Parts: sequence; C-alpha cells; structure tokens
Amino acid sequence: MHPAQKTNRHNYLLRILSASLFWVFLISAIIRTIYYSTLLGTRQVDTASYINYHANILRGQTEALRTPVYPYFIKFIALFGTGNLINNIATVQIIISYLFIILFYKTIRSILKIRWLVIAASLLYGAMLPIINFDKVVITESLSVSYMVLFMYLIAGYLHTPKKSRAIILTLSVFIAIMLRPSFIYLLPLTAAFWFFRLIVIRSERKACIAGLSASAMVIILLIGYAYLNQRNFGFNGISVVTNNNQMAVITKAGLYNNGNDPEISNAIKNNFRQLHKKIVPKDSLINVMVKFDHERIHKFLLNCMLNQKGAYAAHIYGVVTSLQNENIFTDYAIHKSTTLAYKVDDIEYSVFRINFMFLYLFLGLCLALVIVKWLKTKQLPWFILFLWLISIAQIAVAIIGGYDEYQRLIVAAIPALIILLFVCIDELWNVLRSPM
Repeated sequence: MHPAQKTNRHNYLLRILSASLFWVFLISAIIRTIYYSTLLGTRQVDTASYINYHANILRGQTEALRTPVYPYFIKFIALFGTGNLINNIATVQIIISYLFIILFYKTIRSILKIRWLVIAASLLYGAMLPIINFDKVVITESLSVSYMVLFMYLIAGYLHTPKKSRAIILTLSVFIAIMLRPSFIYLLPLTAAFWFFRLIVIRSERKACIAGLSASAMVIILLIGYAYLNQRNFGFNGISVVTNNNQMAVITKAGLYNNGNDPEISNAIKNNFRQLHKKIVPKDSLINVMVKFDHERIHKFLLNCMLNQKGAYAAHIYGVVTSLQNENIFTDYAIHKSTTLAYKVDDIEYSVFRINFMFLYLFLGLCLALVIVKWLKTKQLPWFILFLWLISIAQIAVAIIGGYDEYQRLIVAAIPALIILLFVCIDELWNVLRSPM
C-alpha cells in the first residue's frame, strides 16, 4: 500500500476515534446490548389488535381501534417470516431506536455549543433505560419516541436553515405520526400555530411559512378523509374509537355519567355498577355499553357529560394531576428474564431512573420562566425551547385528559424533549457560573 494511502487511512481512523458521536454510539451500544439481553420480546394487551389488523387502506378500509401505520410496520416485517414475529419486531425497533441516536445528537449539537454537554445529553438519551425498554415491546411507544426525535431534528433543521421543502416535510410528517398514534393530534395545532406566528414575526420566511400552513391544511384534509372512511366503515366520525373507550373510563371513574343527555346509556352504566356491587354477579347481567350503542352515539354522550359538568370534570382532571405528584414518571413494560444479571439491571433501573411528577411540574415551570427571561433579555423568542416546552406540556396534558391509567407509558414520547430541555437549563446555569461577577 502506498504510504500516502496509509497516512490517509490512519488520519481517517483518528478522526473517527476522536469524534464525540463515535463514543456516544459505542457506550450506548454497550449499555443497550447488556440491557436488551435481560429482556424478553413482550406482548401487551394491545399487541394482538396490531398484529391481527386486516384493513386495506388503499381500498378505503379502516379498523375502529387501530390506525394503519404500526400494523403496516408489523406486516412489512412479517414479509420476511412470521415464525419469530415478536422478536423480529423488537429487533427492528431496536435498530431504529439505536440509529436515531444520531438524530438526537445532531439536534442537541445545534442547540448547545459546549461539547461535554452535547455528549452528556446524547449519552443520557442513548442509555435511557425506561425508553429503551419499550423497544422490546410490541406496541407503538418505541416508534413514537423515535418519531419525536425525528420531529425535533426537523424543527431544529428548519430553524437553522428555513426552507419551503423543510416546512412541508416537517408538517406532513405530523400526519404519519397521527396515523401511528392518534394522541399525536396535538402536533397539528402546534405546527400550524408555529407557521402562523413565524409568518407574522419573520417576514423573510413568508414563503416557507405559507408552505407550512398549506401543508397543515393538507394534513387536516387527509384527517377529514380518514374520519370519513371510519364513518362509512363503522359509523364513527373520528380517527379512532380508542378515544371513546378512554373517555368512557374517565367519565365513569369521575362519576359524571348521569348528565350526558342520553338516559339509556346512563341507565346502562348504572346497571353495571349495581350488578358489580352484588356479592354474586348474575351471569349476563352486565351490559357492554361500548358494543350495545353505536360509536357516534357514545361519542356525543361522552361530550355532553363533560360539557354539562365542566366544573366537576375540571376537578377530576386536577385530582389526577395532584394524585400523580409522588409517582415516578418512568415505567417499564418489557418482561425481565429470571437471571441474576436481569435482577441486578432491574435494581439499577429502579434506583437510578426515579423522578416524581411533582418534580416534572416544577421543572416545566422553570423552563417556562427560562423562555420568558431569554425572550425579555434578547428581545428574540427562543423558538426551539418554546416548542420543546409546548410538546412536553401537550403530551402530558393529552395523557392526563385523554387517558385514565398508565400515564407513565402515555408520556414516554415526551422524554427526548425533556432531556433536551434539561440540558438547555444546565447550559444556561453553566453560562451564569462562568460569567464574571
């Protein structure tokens, strides 16, 4: 080999070894490999409905419970064999999750200028066991976290170099996200508001913002079209009847079912409570409300329950917020193996990743104060930090308002944004400590 070629290869190798991303990748790979080895590919209650999805969206077919992105993701993997499908799905999720460390690293590098903070934030994300845990579970959480990393990368990329193409790609990706997980619906008003306010404030981005707003309109049209298909296929003008199922649980749990303008449904719910309070529940005495009444009727009933009792509903939501304050924001769903290593790793995960909801509430309050201070100090709105804050708040709000349990699982997609917010705060504090008095 020519000496010049040897020198070039040697220099190339040195550049790789000195690159921060290389060490983030390597350390994350070691930690993840050890952690994954202690977990089993895991089915959850919802897994069967994703695997057994049979609708063909190209023929206008839909299913009541599931939007198509994750079921089609599973079907694509199944093309290569169904013999070990659960583990194959987990493997693909692991690969996607690992590769998206690159996007997380690039995103935070565009925000933070201090090298050790970039490395620390990327390592925390790469080794965040409560996130990694969902890679081994066949539900939408793993891909939802990866999408959120992609979404933040696209936002940061647009803010760095505003272009019409980036605005369109960013906005249209929201439709895919909603088809993956309907709770991502909050991203649509957030992105539309983002384009609207940028259009007013920054005239130089007028064309890009108009493109973003046009793409938002396209997403709305696509969602209306999908809701129309649901209306035609099973009588529900919405994205998924899971919303009905969750809200029914909330309404019954809060005791708000007496004033929904539909006495027949209210009486059916009352009957179920009466039967359940008996020592012996007679066979077939319970009424399956969600099956007996059509989806649209249930939806109107639930909406009226909330509108007719706004104060009681708000009190219930406040009660949920306060009842969560001492609970850990992290959880895990993948089944741990019965090995010594698995028990030790589980103990480490349980002891290290412990942050209660009250701390989260206070942290988000601090982040809002930071946004306001930076805005007043620089006379420029910190768009990216504000967007991350809004994502986090919206994800938590959707989980608490739209869910009735498993709030830790429902907010897991917000964790990448929370990590970046944490290191933005550390960066601000570091700058204050380094500045001369």
